[in-house]
Amino acid sequence: MLQNLLRLTLPSLLGTFLILELIFTFIIPANQFPYYYYDPDDRILRFSTTEQREGVHTIGLLAQQRAKWSINNAGWNSAVNFETSKHKPRIAIIGDSYVEAFQANVGDSLAGQLRKLVSPHFDVYDFGISGVPLSQYLQMARYVRTRFAPDILVINVVHNDFAESLCAVSRKVGMLCLEYDGQDFSEAPISAYQPNSMFRLARYSSLARYLVSNLQIEGRLQRLSSTKQNNAKYNANIDVDKAKSLKDSIRKATDYVLATMIRENGGTPMVFLMDAPRKDIYNGTTSESNVRWMHELLEEKTAQYGIALVDLSDEFKSLFEAEKVHFESEYDNHWNENGHRVAAYALYRKLRTLQSFQQTENEHGVLQ
Repeated sequence: MLQNLLRLTLPSLLGTFLILELIFTFIIPANQFPYYYYDPDDRILRFSTTEQREGVHTIGLLAQQRAKWSINNAGWNSAVNFETSKHKPRIAIIGDSYVEAFQANVGDSLAGQLRKLVSPHFDVYDFGISGVPLSQYLQMARYVRTRFAPDILVINVVHNDFAESLCAVSRKVGMLCLEYDGQDFSEAPISAYQPNSMFRLARYSSLARYLVSNLQIEGRLQRLSSTKQNNAKYNANIDVDKAKSLKDSIRKATDYVLATMIRENGGTPMVFLMDAPRKDIYNGTTSESNVRWMHELLEEKTAQYGIALVDLSDEFKSLFEAEKVHFESEYDNHWNENGHRVAAYALYRKLRTLQSFQQTENEHGVLQ
């Protein structure tokens, strides 16, 4: 009986699986993503340079949003390879998924757009990886300084970077977080990232990648099975009330990161680039935004340490009011190509106020 049942059902199941594999490979292409690699020498999480290095990032049930990515020789999603030897001044951009920028074609990211603006007089190297907080930018800056010696360092900041720097809030493998002993912050040991063998095996299946990434089945099942009502108030991808309850710790952690960056980078000019509260801009509520205090905190701390700051709030707000354009797609909250372009132009204008940048432009006769 069982043998007959298996004889009848197995071919049907196999046939269905193969059909779905073809559908999610060629018709509705499942999301592709590179492999992570933890570099034990630099204690840095980046992407593998020995496995899949090109692919298409898709978002949505029908893969409506698609963008090409390419992992370079150093293990980062970038349109250019990185050289350790330097032939021209170098701008390094550090950040999380907004700098990783899988949601835009690799040449249309923040770094790609800035590269077009400053070429051929500057190199622009981009170091971005999803999920990293402000504390990890400190570790990434150490890696970037040691390996690539940038002349200008740009740190891209989003709202969830602050609280997630605290070990008490988030302790992720391969990333630096800050521990608080009641008086001071210190850096917790970084746990090495170890790849999951089963997950890596599942990546070979387009159906599996579609279910996990495009359909986001894990999150859907959790919401269906949850009996607890979630009353958390979210804005800019953070639990607003939880972040406010951590305001004092966030202030001290932010101070630690900026003070340490200044001390370790030996006078290298820095620019912090802060994302805007886009939902508040679209709703016309920026004046009473419940995340405004984060912008004020970063403004205060960058001024304290003599760091240049670009807050995209006014930039995005004025453009939205004039043209009603959005800076993310309807399928994802990350910047779309328009968001990357506007951010790149705002950053470029700030860079042109830096003495070292002006000196290079003057040497090449760039019009002011």
